[in-house]
Amino acid sequence: AVAPASACACAALAPASARIVSGEPSLISPDGGAPKGGKAASGFTGGVSNARAIQVASRYLGGNPTGKRSQWCADFMNLVEKKMGRDGTGSRSSKSYLGYGKPVSSPKPGDIVVLYRPGGGHVGYFMGWKDGKIELISGNHGRKVGVGTYPKSRVLGYRRP
Repeated sequence: AVAPASACACAALAPASARIVSGEPSLISPDGGAPKGGKAASGFTGGVSNARAIQVASRYLGGNPTGKRSQWCADFMNLVEKKMGRDGTGSRSSKSYLGYGKPVSSPKPGDIVVLYRPGGGHVGYFMGWKDGKIELISGNHGRKVGVGTYPKSRVLGYRRP
């Protein structure tokens, strides 16, 4: 059984060692088969809630499933997008996600947020708002998959897969 998205936010409170989930997460669907709606020609999956991406990403909290040593946030997004039955960008650049999916002005849980960072960028899944800041789950957050908050002023774009 898959926990509701609201339960995923609570996982961030547990110590990293308690949050690591062993095993390889599989593609999530309500019945264990292919995602509802199947894979569209555009590479995006119809009928799968974007909030499920948070559930998939949460399975990796505290770890680094990419094996990369630096700048792997986009690699992590590509991995999760594949688990969701979507193509991802295939790029190692966080800013490649500015052209992925469709632009939105108000993010919902599971939407993709691309951030500015001096010398590059950062990308993760929107979880919600915390103390007026954006809360994301992302790869390469302190060299592991983690949850962090970022000022809204760093947002380059919100995208809905």
